[in-house]
Amino acid sequence: MSSTGSVANQTAAGQTDNGVVPSAILMLRRVFRILRGCGISTTQIEALSARALVDLQALPSIPLGKISAQQTLACCDLVLKWRRDCRFLDADGQPRPLSIGGASSEFAKLIALATRDADPNGLLQIMIQLGVAHMPDSSTVELISDSVVACSGKEGSTIASEIVLEHVCGFLGSVEYNLFEKPSRAKGKFERACYAWVPRQHVPILEQMVSNRGQDFVDVIDEWLARRASATTAEDKSVLVGAGAYVFVRDRLGS
Repeated sequence: MSSTGSVANQTAAGQTDNGVVPSAILMLRRVFRILRGCGISTTQIEALSARALVDLQALPSIPLGKISAQQTLACCDLVLKWRRDCRFLDADGQPRPLSIGGASSEFAKLIALATRDADPNGLLQIMIQLGVAHMPDSSTVELISDSVVACSGKEGSTIASEIVLEHVCGFLGSVEYNLFEKPSRAKGKFERACYAWVPRQHVPILEQMVSNRGQDFVDVIDEWLARRASATTAEDKSVLVGAGAYVFVRDRLGS
């Protein structure tokens, strides 16, 4: 296996400045540590990694992510404001379509309230790329997702790489801490998952239930974090924190 140090120093990937490579290295280190903790030797990890890289070669290429974490978080703030501010809701309490174009447009006013110094046109294009909003016509934008996702979900679409890696690193960090670092059985990070083998036709029901209840949970956490978020400075002592919910579906091995 090649040294991770040499990977971190490569500038050809074009990702060292925005934190993607350091997050990727951290993610792999956490995965490897967890695998070691599960009894898989370093030699086995190297062999498994080589096999996985061979499989990776068969996958289609994906365009380099050009959406930064800061831009994605600005979209998150905007969506939350759009969904919760009565000035941008319809009679049923749902986010209504907003006019676009010019500093006096409804969308520009929403951005001014939700973010700092954001470019309306630039942010609009990012939200469309992420599959969060769309334009039914040239003068209107509609919100089509309750939350900001890392990409539109279409083959070949741009991915918000920093956010994806931070999400995976965060989850793995909780698992790593609970496996190796918590001071006692009662002092771990909150990390819960429940699973069982069920008929495939039940999967959409589970996804809808988790989507509805999980969105309520995430909204509460998001609002709490938004009230306490601080601007990053050179002397800043703040840390990145968060919580999440997810659904997974996996076929039986060998089936």
